[in-house]
Amino acid sequence: MRLQSLLLAFILLPSCTGDPEDRPATWSYLHAAVIVPNCATSSCHSALAETAGLRLDDPDLAYDQLLARDFVVPGDPSSTLMSLLAGDERRRMPPDAPLPAADIELVRLWIEAGAPE
Repeated sequence: MRLQSLLLAFILLPSCTGDPEDRPATWSYLHAAVIVPNCATSSCHSALAETAGLRLDDPDLAYDQLLARDFVVPGDPSSTLMSLLAGDERRRMPPDAPLPAADIELVRLWIEAGAPE
């Protein structure tokens, strides 16, 4: 599954900063195109460095952890993940550089749509 996510990311990365409405608001797309290259790095949320006990490199595990730990509440755009991405109340994620606004909007659309896989 990890190889599939990486291949999908390479195929989809050129369109990552485009209009969120033109990209699918699904977990399989978000994981490959946004999460893996920005959050599942060797120094953040990966098998090498499970920062805050959160692993985002495996799509199934990441999805389950985000929902089980209430970072994402399907249908609720005020979910904790949105606050972290915007840097509203806590340290912004990812810490090195903010995600492009189009990627944050796509995450919001995904959550509003019920966080479909």
